[in-house]
Amino acid sequence: MYGAKLYDVPANLDETIDLWHKLNFNTLFLGQKCKTDIAFLERLRAENFFINIIEPTFLADDSIPDERFAITSDGNRAKDTWVRFVCPTDEEWLNQIYKRIENDAKLPVSGLSIDFIRFFQFWETTPFNADYKKLPATCYCPRCNEDKKNYSSEAEWRMAKIESVVEKCTNIIRKTNPDLKIGLHAVPWKKSMFNGAVENLLGQSLNRLYKYVDYFTPMAYHQMVDRPVSYIKELIEDQIEQTEGKVNIVPSIQIKGYYKDVKLSLEENIETIKTAASGKSSGLIFFQWLDLLEKPELLEYLKSHNICK
Repeated sequence: MYGAKLYDVPANLDETIDLWHKLNFNTLFLGQKCKTDIAFLERLRAENFFINIIEPTFLADDSIPDERFAITSDGNRAKDTWVRFVCPTDEEWLNQIYKRIENDAKLPVSGLSIDFIRFFQFWETTPFNADYKKLPATCYCPRCNEDKKNYSSEAEWRMAKIESVVEKCTNIIRKTNPDLKIGLHAVPWKKSMFNGAVENLLGQSLNRLYKYVDYFTPMAYHQMVDRPVSYIKELIEDQIEQTEGKVNIVPSIQIKGYYKDVKLSLEENIETIKTAASGKSSGLIFFQWLDLLEKPELLEYLKSHNICK
């Protein structure tokens, strides 16, 4: 897989598709807004692109009513700027997600990629040296507190909840369209970081989830997680170990700074690309297409180099 994430249909579609071919892209991850343009999806399929629709699960927009929020251990709603998370035991919400995924599995696409399939955390702004004891934990609403009594620990409860939703989503997809490939967006924390928080707090245990999917897409945004470019290689190797090498690991990388006043140079971009595409990864995905368009020098570099052989 080699391509980019895209959240809006390009206005100049012919020119954009021509550029994607020149870049040797073969894969596109599309946001929910793109799926409504069936002609766009059909065109991409005719151009032989592998098309993934991104499927958010527990993320909500700003219209979410207060009673649907997950609750943190200090009694606050689970939100931080644009990151708003629904309670993981809200069956009405989950049924809406399952129905949307069933409908999306009928679209002219190649696969669906499950995103925000975890408990609340604004990991994009969590410093590498953060105290894991101060990371927010959810959910502590009365319904979840009662549900936890059926499990040996809160960590086990979280992992089991996420696994259950992933299993349900993938069963729906395979029943609706068994030809689709299934991916999962993975949080870019190694298993050991923050005292095992990716499993214990976020509920995202790759060792338990890999049997349901065809590939993981770790969001290997090194600048966001306050790490050097070399961390991308470490993350890929960590996730390969967790999944016993049985599924593809396709890292998504950033080429633009986010959440801090920082610019990523052309040299750093190239180092990031080489690191993500080398070793045992199964390709790379750029986050995001519009960021690439802002970097003409990088585009020229990509045209002249065979990144994913």
